[in-house]
Amino acid sequence: MRFTPQKTLSRLVEGGNDYVVAVKENQGKLYRQIETICRYRQPRQTALMPFESQHGRQEQWVVRTYSAKGLDPQCWLGAKNVLCVERRRCTSDRCSVHQAYYLSSLATTARLWNDMVRGHWSIENQLHWPKDTILHEDKTYGRDSNGLLNASLFRSITINVLRLNGFNSLTAAVRGLANQVEQIFRLLQ
Repeated sequence: MRFTPQKTLSRLVEGGNDYVVAVKENQGKLYRQIETICRYRQPRQTALMPFESQHGRQEQWVVRTYSAKGLDPQCWLGAKNVLCVERRRCTSDRCSVHQAYYLSSLATTARLWNDMVRGHWSIENQLHWPKDTILHEDKTYGRDSNGLLNASLFRSITINVLRLNGFNSLTAAVRGLANQVEQIFRLLQ
């Protein structure tokens, strides 16, 4: 059986669960519908977060919630909210604005949505991004799903071991520990 996003969300809702899913440009029709909702409707709620300064940049998040009314309820079972998360980022030489869209079966406040989306990005930045860019997980090929799953698990363990041993930069850790077998084994003790 081939699972589509609609079938997956239907199964979640039928099981008594809720969902929050990112909607990206490659999702054509849904993305355009949500973009139109966010452009022409008044938001239910808006949460404007204060500017944060870190890593040589200032960043501000604005979260707007909209009704999912108008989306096909047969395709997007349980959809109640459309979210627009706008990230405004300024460095010393330029400013940028990026919008991300989400669809959810939950109905909650814009401020709580901000916390949930930021929590998701924290996981993305602390686990998925290092696995993909530093440990090259996306370049791993194979036919044995158990082998690929085990390799992914070892990458997660590696990240945790390095962080538990005080490495703030995983890139520096990987470079510094290259060919240092004894030092690597000491980290595991």
